[in-house]
Amino acid sequence: MSGKLSKVETIKENSRGLRGTIAEELKLETTHFAKETTHLLKFHGIYQQEDRDQRVQRKEIGQEKAYQFMVRTKLPGGALTAEQWIVLNRISEFFGDGTLRITSRQDVQFHGVGKSNLQNAIQMLNSGMVTTYGACGDGTRNVIACPVSDLKKGGWFDARHWAALISKHLSFRSTAYYEIWLDGERLKTDAVEDEPLYGKTYLPRKFKIGIALPDDNCVDVFTNDVGLIAIPDASHSGLAGFNVLAGGGMGSTNGQVQTFPRLADPVAFVPPEGLIDTITRLTDIYRDFGDRADRKRARLKYVMEQLGVKRFRQELESRLGATLEMPRRINIGQNLAHLGWHPEQRPGFFYLGVFVENGRIRDNPGSALKTGLSTVIERFRPAIRLSPTQDIILAHIREENRREVEQILSDHGVALAEQISNLRRQSLACPALPTCGLALAEAERFLPSLIDALEVLGFGDEQVKIRMSGCPNACSRPPVAELAFMGSSKDLYNVYVGGNLEGTRLAALLYENVSSDGLADTSAALLAGWRQHRQDQERFGDFCMRVGNDRLRNLEQERYEEVQALSR
Repeated sequence: MSGKLSKVETIKENSRGLRGTIAEELKLETTHFAKETTHLLKFHGIYQQEDRDQRVQRKEIGQEKAYQFMVRTKLPGGALTAEQWIVLNRISEFFGDGTLRITSRQDVQFHGVGKSNLQNAIQMLNSGMVTTYGACGDGTRNVIACPVSDLKKGGWFDARHWAALISKHLSFRSTAYYEIWLDGERLKTDAVEDEPLYGKTYLPRKFKIGIALPDDNCVDVFTNDVGLIAIPDASHSGLAGFNVLAGGGMGSTNGQVQTFPRLADPVAFVPPEGLIDTITRLTDIYRDFGDRADRKRARLKYVMEQLGVKRFRQELESRLGATLEMPRRINIGQNLAHLGWHPEQRPGFFYLGVFVENGRIRDNPGSALKTGLSTVIERFRPAIRLSPTQDIILAHIREENRREVEQILSDHGVALAEQISNLRRQSLACPALPTCGLALAEAERFLPSLIDALEVLGFGDEQVKIRMSGCPNACSRPPVAELAFMGSSKDLYNVYVGGNLEGTRLAALLYENVSSDGLADTSAALLAGWRQHRQDQERFGDFCMRVGNDRLRNLEQERYEEVQALSR
């Protein structure tokens, strides 16, 4: 790392505990904040964005950008009450664009919030005991965890409890958030709290933590900066401890070979009583070793890549002042979506996983998902869990109410899991255009039509893990998909194949710059080649890795004309 710090590091250091001039700018009758301030807004859970669909037109007539804001909540383990959901729903109607967006990190975010409504939205959120503090920015992002670990029959572990514990321990200490958004008062006008863990410049960039179970990797645990796999005791009735992984991350930058996706490495096994100290020391290592000159390289995965597992482990042991136990040998389970009805541990109660395509909750013609969910939630007051696959889980539903819940959803055109194709259920996309400033191509708005085309061609029943992102930042975790598309430019995508359902293998680049118009035919030809040449129950990702890219390209070419004929 060079001695020169990035501009963002200077902004953080001079921010007076994340205050900057946010409060002063908030009072101005403007549509947006200064560029320097936007870096601090992220720590408060806010991204300054624009409606990029309007960019060209507004520029032609000399108007400023169509500024708007994305506000993201922080919900450890994706857990919230029915009452909190009702508050979120109201905020989307009062202050946002009318939709709710479930993210791949079990958050809810609002799009289309105007600057004048930011404080009202955050105050309303906090009235429902929901915060946005630390949902973005250079700190610990939302700690994700299996949303149903405590609900499953035979469950021995509550991942939500640990997610909340870790999140609270790693929270910011500065009261700037409460002063700015909730009209809090400071004891001193220029008071700046000490951040004992983070210091004045916080972390080099975001820091992601995920908690999985050996038989359920719905969180894609190897994609996190720090991953935790809960290990049961000998009787499988309680928690023995955690396998600790470090150095995962999915993002990269087009054309920069020094950035790349990486899976986390197993580092140690720690007992429950040692976890918080271990997490703290891992945060220390990232704080001290992370690149503060080049933000594209400012992730823990590059620290791990530089040090290597052995030296990284030694550094961790040195900071802990103890020798760590080696990770336990386990076989990790699959990336599960938890859709459909499932019995809970408590007799007579069930939870229902409802598919939400790409996490967007809205009412559309023929499917009033938002209204249908609201009706069920207001009537039955279920506990709510958000999944890392961007779906919603309604828990603690009495057996006698199952039929009525189904009827309400059906009346609103909401399809249950068994009514949705396998291919669609296993698809996932990030928001991308028009709100994300980093997006190079469409994702959320395009993937459904791609799935439509593949269903028409007869591939709907196939079990294939598909991910799409609008850029290489890979928020929907495409590098661990069996078939993945990452935006490389306008209407162009790089195609990757070969990840697996367990999330333990990275996909490989197969094609560069495939046009959006040709993506369905290319995908269908690959799936047709797999269908014809797979061995037994061989999955698509395994097939791609077995035959290799050269053979895949040959197979794709062999089937291309046939697929095009079918599509006509």
